[in-house]
Order: sequence, then structure tokens, then C-alpha cells
Amino acid sequence: MPNEKFSGKGHRNHICKKCSQLPKKERERIERIDELRGFLSQSNISKKNIARLKHLVSLEDEDVAKFANIVLEVALAHPRKKKRLSFLKRERKDIIKKLKDSELLFWMEIDF
Repeated sequence: MPNEKFSGKGHRNHICKKCSQLPKKERERIERIDELRGFLSQSNISKKNIARLKHLVSLEDEDVAKFANIVLEVALAHPRKKKRLSFLKRERKDIIKKLKDSELLFWMEIDF
């Protein structure tokens, strides 16, 4: 049963037993990368989100900072989701290459 994977602690935050046993830094890293993927799926990357991305770029965790920098570039180039990828493919192939290399968009097929 899915609920059996959750203990009393962390259930509110949807943290399973396996993940709750991870070190705090590793859990935070996973949550931040999920947050970055969430920014890419939003219909609009707002000014508040851009401020958050600038904060994430300055973090010590190199992976999170690298991914945040890529998402920040996307946000500054085309904050609206509608036709975002087609715009980036047409105008900013460098960002598309970074997205593809970083595997932030692992669920999408990006063709050049």
C-alpha cells in the first residue's frame, strides 16, 4: 500500500520513509532540483521566481547552482511557457543545449 511507505513524520510533507532517512543536505538538494523543474513547467516564471533563482544560483551546492543558472537563463530569455521551447530552439540554441545536457527536461524529447 502506498500509505505504508510513509511514517507518521513527514507524511504531511510527502516524504517517504526511505527519503526521510537520507541526510538533510541530500533531501534539500533533491527538493531544490524538483523546485527548479517546477519553474520550467510553470506558465509564467515571475519576478519573484527569478529572485528565488538568483538565490539558488548563489548556493554552495554546485549541481543546484548550475541547474538554477540554466533555469534563470530560460526565465530571462522567455518567461512565458507558451511556445517557450520553440522560441529557445529558434533563438537560443545554447540554452537548449544546456537544458539537454543537464537532463533537467529528462521527460521531454528536444530535437534540434
